[in-house]
Amino acid sequence: MKRSIIRFLCAAMFIAGCTKDAEMPVSPALSYLMVYNGSPDFYGAGSMAFVNNALYGTRSYNENGAGLVGAFNFSRYSFIDTGLYRMAFTDSATIPANATKITETLLQFENEKHYTVYLLDSLGFFDILYTQDDVAPDPVKAKIRLLHLSPDAGKVYLRIDTVLIGGIREVGFRNVSGYTAVSADIKPGIRIMYKDEAGEEKTLVRKSFPLEAGKCYTMILRGYKTPADGNINKTINLSTITNF
Repeated sequence: MKRSIIRFLCAAMFIAGCTKDAEMPVSPALSYLMVYNGSPDFYGAGSMAFVNNALYGTRSYNENGAGLVGAFNFSRYSFIDTGLYRMAFTDSATIPANATKITETLLQFENEKHYTVYLLDSLGFFDILYTQDDVAPDPVKAKIRLLHLSPDAGKVYLRIDTVLIGGIREVGFRNVSGYTAVSADIKPGIRIMYKDEAGEEKTLVRKSFPLEAGKCYTMILRGYKTPADGNINKTINLSTITNF
């Protein structure tokens, strides 16, 4: 009889444990967010990014939260609950009470998706752009895309060395191409191209940085061909963020 009672108690504890495991709460729905300042007006200054009127962080020109973005830099995503959010940027990085919003919009973030929000401008007319980022690697190729944030550059396309990348063509201001898989290379010649009024092909920007298999890259064309204030730090350039 005693053994029967012990067996019964053990079985009851096992069932209770299984029920407890089955009732454990599911993981919360989360998105991944990165914020990049692509506005040359903030060279040497900062803009505060707000999410639902709460300070998310401060970004100077060409910063994504992981410092200045050079020829290539790593991503800096943070967790955020899914849903609809009000995103805004300010005219300065002073205390919020003294800062004024320069642009604001509503953005939707979905579960397990990666997003980058960009501040951009054209001679003081500010706007917000956001992209969903690819973090699904190709094991034998690199994935690249081009985001165009240069107001006076016109439509551009991309060559790697002499090879025309068919998926990155006719990309205009405020637009982003899709990701294109390309061969991995240690030191490729990445050239942003355009055609002049005579239809002659010209190189706008040339950079070189490693393209690794299994990586996803966003190349950002930024700055002005001819800055209105003549500041050479605002001239056209190419930065790259490694999304994954």
